[in-house]
Amino acid sequence: MLFKRRKRLQIGIIIFEVTDACNQACKFCYNYFKAPALQTTIAEPDYKLANRTLKKLLHQADVGSISFSGGEPMLVPKIHDLVFRARLGGSSVNILTNGTLLTDDDIAIFNDLGVAAIQIPLLSDDAAIHDAITQRPGSWAKAWANARRVVGVREKWLTPVLIISRMNVDSIESTMAMYGLLGVKRVMVNRFNIGGLGIRYAEDLVLSNDMLRDAFRRVDKQAEKLGIKVYSGVCTPMCVLDPREYPNIIFSHCTTDLVSRPLTISYRGDVRFCNHSPRVLGNIHNESLEEIIGNSASEEYYSAIPEQCAGCALWERCKGGCRAASEQLFGRFDMADPLIR
Repeated sequence: MLFKRRKRLQIGIIIFEVTDACNQACKFCYNYFKAPALQTTIAEPDYKLANRTLKKLLHQADVGSISFSGGEPMLVPKIHDLVFRARLGGSSVNILTNGTLLTDDDIAIFNDLGVAAIQIPLLSDDAAIHDAITQRPGSWAKAWANARRVVGVREKWLTPVLIISRMNVDSIESTMAMYGLLGVKRVMVNRFNIGGLGIRYAEDLVLSNDMLRDAFRRVDKQAEKLGIKVYSGVCTPMCVLDPREYPNIIFSHCTTDLVSRPLTISYRGDVRFCNHSPRVLGNIHNESLEEIIGNSASEEYYSAIPEQCAGCALWERCKGGCRAASEQLFGRFDMADPLIR
């Protein structure tokens, strides 16, 4: 055999930020370009560029799962075509949407395309609280109605998302009960993780560590009562939230192995460590994803152990929590999660 086919890059998860635009202004929004100091002008959705980037990605790698995020992905014209391309490329697809723009046609098409999961934040059972967080009156009613439509089309398709903050912490029990009424068996519960627009609204949102621990105890209790699996996707320092104290919550922790971790790619082709990190590692239109990962892995940027974590027995699992939040606040990845301050 004269030519041996080169083995393609294997990537487990990509968060594809298909647009920066959004129809809400959620106080907790972590998009780094919404940080008050940047004063970024948000571009209109660009289907052609998003499509070109997705095509390039799938040419360069086999991707197990692609989560369409934003911004708000439902603002993108022909979003279904992008999902179809991802599915045709062999990727599982999740849709991360605020739920307000979904139509019956969208839901039917996503079902036909075999979309694996649709995530919709339902931030409280109290519409006034939800709308105050999103800063869009009427957003709860739309998100709730469309969440019910999703559940009505396919059981276990919907994953409600709860971002716990000072604004909704008192409604945890009733919000979890609302999820139970939807019949869902899987919920994403994240703490507010500072960054982006959330920097401006930190005083409205940040909980003390004691309040955070109490909030997760209450979530854990409700998860057991309702028979709901709870996943926490924001890596949190284990000295703040010890997973052993919350047996009904599955916690994720951050790895700095760029091949095995969920990477983020914007519709422009910019590759980042995660959707919280502002640091661009490279652009897949200029160099291959494999080259970007290889070059970044050879740097010492991600290998430094924060001073606060030196000698900690939990380091190998915990990695200091979300250090991308420290990147946003302090411009440094070698500092532990701001929760440890």
